[in-house]
Amino acid sequence: MKLTVLLGIACLGMVAAQSIQISQEGKSDYCIVVPDGAAPVLKTAAAELGRYLKEVTKAELPIVVEAERPTGKPAFVIGPAKAASAVFSDPTFAKGKPDEIAIKFKGTDIYLNGRMPRGPLYATYTFLEDYVGVNWWTLEEHDSPDKPTLVVSAKDHEYAPKLISRETFYGGTHNQVFASYMKCNGHYSRIKEEYGRSFTIIGFCHTFNQFLPPSKFFSEHPEWYSEIKGKRSDKAQLCLTNDEMKAEFIKVCLEQIRKNPTAEMISVSQNDLKDGRCECAKCKAIEEVEGSASGPLLRFVNDVAAEIAKEYPDIWVDTLAYHYTRQAPKVTRPANNVVIRLCSIEMDFSKPLETGETNASFRKDIEDWSAIAPNLFVWNYVTNFANYLLPQPNWRGLVPDIRFFLKHHAIGLFEQGDAGCKVGDFVRPRQWIIAHLLWNPDLDEKELTRKFFNGYYGPAGMHLLKYIDYLCDCVEQSNFYLRCFNNDVFGWFKPEQVEEAMRLYAVAEEAVKGNEVFATRVRRERIPLDLVRIMYAIKQANLYRLKVKQTPEARQEILDLADEFVELTKKAGNWREGIKFADYATNLKDALETLYGSGYVPEICKGKPLDSWDFFPVGSYRIYKEGKWAKRVDDPAAIRKRAIRMPNDHFQWATQANVSIDQYDATKKWKIVARVRCEGNATDGEALHFGIYGTGLFHCKQEVKVSECKGKDYALIESRPFTIKELQGKETCIWFAPVQHPADELEAVYIDEVILMQAE
Repeated sequence: MKLTVLLGIACLGMVAAQSIQISQEGKSDYCIVVPDGAAPVLKTAAAELGRYLKEVTKAELPIVVEAERPTGKPAFVIGPAKAASAVFSDPTFAKGKPDEIAIKFKGTDIYLNGRMPRGPLYATYTFLEDYVGVNWWTLEEHDSPDKPTLVVSAKDHEYAPKLISRETFYGGTHNQVFASYMKCNGHYSRIKEEYGRSFTIIGFCHTFNQFLPPSKFFSEHPEWYSEIKGKRSDKAQLCLTNDEMKAEFIKVCLEQIRKNPTAEMISVSQNDLKDGRCECAKCKAIEEVEGSASGPLLRFVNDVAAEIAKEYPDIWVDTLAYHYTRQAPKVTRPANNVVIRLCSIEMDFSKPLETGETNASFRKDIEDWSAIAPNLFVWNYVTNFANYLLPQPNWRGLVPDIRFFLKHHAIGLFEQGDAGCKVGDFVRPRQWIIAHLLWNPDLDEKELTRKFFNGYYGPAGMHLLKYIDYLCDCVEQSNFYLRCFNNDVFGWFKPEQVEEAMRLYAVAEEAVKGNEVFATRVRRERIPLDLVRIMYAIKQANLYRLKVKQTPEARQEILDLADEFVELTKKAGNWREGIKFADYATNLKDALETLYGSGYVPEICKGKPLDSWDFFPVGSYRIYKEGKWAKRVDDPAAIRKRAIRMPNDHFQWATQANVSIDQYDATKKWKIVARVRCEGNATDGEALHFGIYGTGLFHCKQEVKVSECKGKDYALIESRPFTIKELQGKETCIWFAPVQHPADELEAVYIDEVILMQAE
């Protein structure tokens, strides 16, 4: 097929360009050429190019090795073939930047090349997306134009991404194929050779105990571990000034690298604790000099990195600036092969990092580190880990934050989304938009957003963007500190605003009425708003007894919504980090039915003023490590025949009831009343602890003895009176924790209904 030179039509200011005709009426003379002995990733690129060009044009392009290329035929030449030498001064891109790509046009031939191992594949996907018009929205859903006669612009394109590691931690990019479409190469994508491998980090993070497990070393070398209040601890960090420990740690690191020769980075980083740093005299002396607990850590990491560089000069050594090590040291500077990974866990995500006043502390830490560190890696949080399904209006900071990180020497970004959840808060557009900006942060984010919403949601796209914009306005106007752990939306999303959001969403649904594909997608994205309505219904369920006479029809509408919520979330995956959906939806429905059912009033509350107590049904409790630390079970002795069972083999706050504390009379004293019981052979000792937790770290902690609650029947327990002011914050919960016992002494404790009521 001949080169067809056409007058390019100017579009949005683009200059006219030559064009090449790939096919005509479903036929093409083109073939796809790979080098002789092509690497697996080049074969993948060729197969993917042929697959999608056939889908677009209906023409099947043969794939051949270079030695068998038909004479005189135009070709797509993939990777460092011999013919590429006439086009590229360095056809192997050996001196190129990681993942650099190049698309070149010479005569009728089109060259798709780049830095191995991923560059040629990424060049192929770029050609298909930007030149041909293929859009991969999700792993299962993509759009291709129908063009039996395909003409593409013959405009050369070369690009090297600014980030060497790009990861959107969503379910889609855990698949190596979709990750490659999105040009995400992160550690958790688990990309194999045929798609160019992942950017692998040995250990990933929190490696102190991974590499020197206390179970193996503590008994013989307690001095290797943190000294806490004068005693060595196997549940903290390492003693970073111990030379013998450092030598062993270096030995383990080198062994790990030898086992993983293709890894690009190794993590040398603290355990996942808010503190636990060593308090020995040597470590404390360095902290004093450095003005930060990051001082001893960075000196240790630099020493480890120096030894690694002797044998492996190209591998990066990564460490965390996290919790107690977040502040940069005054004296020590990271070595050239050391990467500092900062974590944004304390941020207010309703505002951009660079401009939000509430983010001044974290902003300063990044600026301080970037002033002394040549390379940063940022672990950023782009979801709500306490409940993936709740709206998280952090959209206005997503893009500015990516650019801020890059401006401050970021070479890698781990954007931790809600992996494992399929029905979270617009997870599909979030993943797609973030991935495109990780690849090229200079893209127009507004145009990207419009492209996805219009392409994926059809006529509803613009209406959904208005809905999202409204949510962002709500959180902004409320001055709510939007963390990545929010149990509810009550602090920023008022009932009347929920009503307006419902109206806006209804417009979007109406726009796609009659189109099954678009309507299904739009309905699924309403699940977070449905959850808000259900949570408000549970929160306000007693209002019909207090101020509002709810009609049976109004209650039935919410119960019907809860039924629909159960159906739509059956294949949701996780509803919060590490916790399967299980019976989360049915428990919410059960809580509603309990509260609505014939105006139920707990026995102890009968005859008391209606604003002097509140009731928390079993279905509304938050459970941690469901099935291990706690689970809901059938229990004939419980009020609704269902209770929470916690085995006495741990001491965690596994059962919690969220409390919107600002709705209670702060001038009165309040108390917790709960129905509990325990089972086992023990006759004395402690069975469980309980209390109320506020953001201000006030814990009204009390013990319940075995003798007070043993047996098949439930006992009423009460807390000491407390005031609302003592709780100091919006993230408040009533919590219950078992007391650890051998199984032959105490098996389990059971929690039934919980009441918060005014103390007499």
